[in-house]
Amino acid sequence: MPKLNTNNPAVQDYLLDIIRFWIETFDIDGLRFDVGNEVSHSFLKAVRYMTCHMKDDFYLLGEIWHDSISWLRGDEYDSVMNYPLTTAISDFWVYKNRGRESFEYDINRCFTMYYAQVNDVLFNLLDSHDTNRLMDKAGNNIDIFYQQLAVLFTMPGSPCIYYGTEVAMEGSYDPDCRRCMPWDEIDSGKRDIEITEMKRLIEMRKKLQSCKSRNFHFPNDIEQKRVISYIKLGEKENLQVYLNCEETAVEIDISRFENIVYSRKWRDGKLEPDGVLILI
Repeated sequence: MPKLNTNNPAVQDYLLDIIRFWIETFDIDGLRFDVGNEVSHSFLKAVRYMTCHMKDDFYLLGEIWHDSISWLRGDEYDSVMNYPLTTAISDFWVYKNRGRESFEYDINRCFTMYYAQVNDVLFNLLDSHDTNRLMDKAGNNIDIFYQQLAVLFTMPGSPCIYYGTEVAMEGSYDPDCRRCMPWDEIDSGKRDIEITEMKRLIEMRKKLQSCKSRNFHFPNDIEQKRVISYIKLGEKENLQVYLNCEETAVEIDISRFENIVYSRKWRDGKLEPDGVLILI
């Protein structure tokens, strides 16, 4: 790929003309900037100024793998791909020696890097065309796969599902993560269970404002080292999340809650290993 000097006014004008053409001709709604941290700030400011005057809801997304506050001050990107959150979530399941405190630290770090308004719109993901797929990260364990998705759908920001993740598609590192969608299996109904499970998570996210809330804390009310518990504070309801990453079942008293909104491996008052329980 060519390396362009996006500080050069002539280069900026050329690229702005291309963006203007796509908006005027095809009415596009946004752009994703690959390797977005290698684009000059002056050019991104020019893009932001032009696009917001052409379409006031035009969306600018940057692919940046680290702390991106320099690009998220309101005059460049609207959001970035939240890879720090991706790593924070996956690492807890990869490194079995980590306790719940490390998960709490990593999650809090992700959401203290930015302004609260930025956290509300961060582009959250668990896998992409540049990483191994979520099923591979979960060790092909379908229960761990849904544990991590439960975290994604209860974090502030915009949850993004990479194509194929809705059907728990397998795939290792590039290029295996870019394999074709298994349309034959989908059409035959072989992946119906996974599709239904994803719909449950989406319905929960859409229905409960507390899933989107930026306000949460970790009471750690279960003694076991690798049992995660956190509360999302909402305007109408609070959401309690439990994730059992231990090797044995844990008892949880749910008498103070009204409803179970999502669960896996919850039986007879116990959350089994690799289980998830979400209550209001």
